[in-house]
Amino acid sequence: MEKMLERMRDIVERHAAHPRHETAVPRLTLYRVAHAAHPSHVFYRPRMVVILRGSKTIAAGEEPFLADTSTFLLVTVDLPVCAQVFLDAEGRPHLALSMDIDRDALAEAMARLPAKAGTPGSPAGVATARMTPELLEPFARLLELVDRPQDIPFVAPLIEQEIYYRLFQGGLGDTLRQLALNGSHVAQIGRATEWIKANYAAPMSVEALADASGMSVTSFHRHFKAITLMTPVQYRTKLRLQEARKMLLAESRSAGAVAASVGYDSQSQFTRDYKRLFGAPPAADVARTAGAP
Repeated sequence: MEKMLERMRDIVERHAAHPRHETAVPRLTLYRVAHAAHPSHVFYRPRMVVILRGSKTIAAGEEPFLADTSTFLLVTVDLPVCAQVFLDAEGRPHLALSMDIDRDALAEAMARLPAKAGTPGSPAGVATARMTPELLEPFARLLELVDRPQDIPFVAPLIEQEIYYRLFQGGLGDTLRQLALNGSHVAQIGRATEWIKANYAAPMSVEALADASGMSVTSFHRHFKAITLMTPVQYRTKLRLQEARKMLLAESRSAGAVAASVGYDSQSQFTRDYKRLFGAPPAADVARTAGAP
């Protein structure tokens, strides 16, 4: 696999002038981080993350997941996470790519596979698995399309289908099936997380979310926590705080105004939650971030 990784690193080094680089290949993003960085609070859509150099950790809830060149990361629902990237042992830049998952294309790939007998595995919002040459190879070909843009419209969808096929055949096949099936718990909780993301500042009824997901309140709570590693209230709180931090860093608004705009009734509660997540109250966090190199 090392030769494939070297080819892929060369492409990312040539094309990724910034830490995050969108490509002309649909859903494919490149990452090149040249300096060690503090953990960052970001929002992940369903995606696969492939590490080409260095490593990466993400924490969903309080549980950390590590990916490096020997493993890959799969996210199956919308998740607010804390992510940190690491350079390699020689201090060279962290290199990676991600491919957002297209549920329609995923379901199309699954429909072409033989039905699988037996009980499906436990649903998961985040999982890691061993990277194999059989899976890395189509990712290498997908990445090579960055150098051949004329081939993207025809070839990229074919390679994407092959990637899904390799995933279905591998250790995370059951997890992927949960994402592809409309009636699965992952799909049901995914619809709930989409609603929370779109309405994070509005009042939230867990009973209504459970009903919309086709579950009892007890079942909804259990599956939401099992998949996202957070309760619905913790999930919404992290979303609110992430959005608040973006506003505070980008706009000249008071903490009180931002707190109200993301749905907080109490500024003191907002300040406590903000400090717990980001390590400092709003004003101090903005000041230290603005002064960072």
